[in-house]
Amino acid sequence: MKTIIMFLCMAMSLFTYSAIVDAHADLASSSPADGAILETAPSEVVLTFTTTIDNQVFEIDALNVKGASLVNGVPHLSLARNELTLPLSDQISGLVTIPYSVISKDGHPIEGSISFTVEAKETPPASLNEANENPVVVSSIIEETENADKTETSSSNETVEQSSMTKASAKDMNQDASEQTATPLSSIIKSVYLLSLLLLTGSLLWRFQGHKVPYLANMQLLHLALLGLFTWSQARNFTRVFEGVSWQDLFLRTEIGQFWTAALVITVLGLYIVGRNRYVNLAWLSGILMAKSLNSHAIATDIPALTVGLNFIHLLLSALWIAGLFYVIILWKKGTAKAFIPTFSKTALLSIISLTVTGSIYAWLLAPSISALWTTTWGYWLIAKIVAVIGVFILGAFIRRHMKKTDSLSERRYLYFDVVLAITILLIVGVLTQLSSSI
Repeated sequence: MKTIIMFLCMAMSLFTYSAIVDAHADLASSSPADGAILETAPSEVVLTFTTTIDNQVFEIDALNVKGASLVNGVPHLSLARNELTLPLSDQISGLVTIPYSVISKDGHPIEGSISFTVEAKETPPASLNEANENPVVVSSIIEETENADKTETSSSNETVEQSSMTKASAKDMNQDASEQTATPLSSIIKSVYLLSLLLLTGSLLWRFQGHKVPYLANMQLLHLALLGLFTWSQARNFTRVFEGVSWQDLFLRTEIGQFWTAALVITVLGLYIVGRNRYVNLAWLSGILMAKSLNSHAIATDIPALTVGLNFIHLLLSALWIAGLFYVIILWKKGTAKAFIPTFSKTALLSIISLTVTGSIYAWLLAPSISALWTTTWGYWLIAKIVAVIGVFILGAFIRRHMKKTDSLSERRYLYFDVVLAITILLIVGVLTQLSSSI
């Protein structure tokens, strides 16, 4: 028990460090700045994002208060792929709104807008000499100036009100984009897909060690079906944000679509080659888990080699735990679990400890700050996951203590509690993987 507490403290202490990166491509800055009031119209707008964005599919426009486009050219992306530039017309005045939609490096659609105001040039007043020579005209000019001031004040108030409405609309747009891509249904679908992935790859890992985990062909078909469902749900969310993008362009031109396609091809290929040789099995599971690791928050960091590697190890260890638990239940029903339980117990303990360490490092690299734990939706779900993992540690301690006393696991309820915790963690992960650490 002391060892477990020590590892927990070590893992939790990792959250006291500063952040390095943020996974999603949030808007870092813009030129002109959001809400700026300018005397002269800019020739272009530059949006700078926190990470690279997809260079094939992005949308950006410039609109006046009437909704007319003010674009004067084709938008282009910098070589670093984090700055999006839009040329503007030279006939700009009043409130200008810049709506944009991009795909972050980790494969999430990001939608938002900024706005700025270009003040109209004032007409210089008439000279004093002209006023003395033409008193009637002066009176007319004064009256017109007063009316113009009232109109300008009214227009200024309307502009401020429209600017405020635009900012509120931008906030709502960002929230809507998040809701479109992280709905409860899509999170559940992803969780069930992850369960099938971990069951299949974990079963292959146990088979590599000589344990004949059954139902391999059924697991493959289930994984293919759930991968197809998950891919469809994600693609549908993308087409809601990018209405003009075809499914063919989404799957073949974007990086996220290419990862989806690769995962589907690898999975279909596995129907023909998995089960023939344990080294072939090992190569296949490495390929499918690497495809999943590349299609995650890990790829969007400043140190992708480290974070992708951590994600890959995290998936491997999770697969060992989930599939081992499944195998114990199968053997329990057959009355032959006694010989396997000690092996699984040791492997599960090492896996959970390693998962805690790798998961803590991974979350530390993704979190923008320690305050993200209690100020963001991502942080709330991460805390829920930490609580569930602590529950796994406590349950594991009870199981090992029970096994030392009885030399076997006679209480089936412990296994059911472990299954419930595993499913809970997967459901939380399904939400976490679709949220940004900055929202």
